[in-house]
Amino acid sequence: MNNIYTNMWKSFSSGLESGNYDIDLNIGDINDSRRGLSILGYIDENNDEVGDNISSFIDRVMSIEPEQYGYPVTELHLTVLSIITCFSGFSLSDINPQDYNKIFYDVFNGLPPIEVNFKGITASSSCIIIQGFTSCHSLEVLRERLRVRFSESNLMTSIDSRYKAETAHCTAIRFCLPLRDRYKLLRLCERYREHDFGVVTFRNFELVFNNWYQNKSITKSLGKIVLNNSS
Repeated sequence: MNNIYTNMWKSFSSGLESGNYDIDLNIGDINDSRRGLSILGYIDENNDEVGDNISSFIDRVMSIEPEQYGYPVTELHLTVLSIITCFSGFSLSDINPQDYNKIFYDVFNGLPPIEVNFKGITASSSCIIIQGFTSCHSLEVLRERLRVRFSESNLMTSIDSRYKAETAHCTAIRFCLPLRDRYKLLRLCERYREHDFGVVTFRNFELVFNNWYQNKSITKSLGKIVLNNSS
């Protein structure tokens, strides 16, 4: 996992130095009809202190780059798995949500909470993310169980169609306009490269119908579960 983050950082930092970064033109577009199905855990619902710590970093970024998209604290999340990757025109009427809910509950029922240490930042060419690390293989095992159960079903899925979920990151900033001062932004990111935002013990998970950016104004919760320490 650390190697993935390190390689991303090297690409991001060299890209900012040369002005090679990407802008997402779909943020805020009311005509963006991309929708999907995901399983996630909201950070503030599991540890509001860590949510506030990440928000403080976002505020620092936004003070340099106020025109970019910074995730509000209520939308900061860990994506366990994208069951249906967002695509244009997908709607809930295309599926039976109860079928997906059954697998969601069956796989999560009886599992212990999952701890993620959010430490340091890295980035892709179009977004800045908070690095997440697990102390054991619990998240990896959970994802594999979900992959197996959904692959055995006849349900519509597109798991791992973009990339295989391997990290425990949280997206914090998306670039939606040209950067004002990419060098100042890079220096700020360097200062947070190893910053410890804290540990989140994820107990609350949701199956959601979502847009590309997981905006809560569009997201619909299809199922919720709370994991117990005694499991």
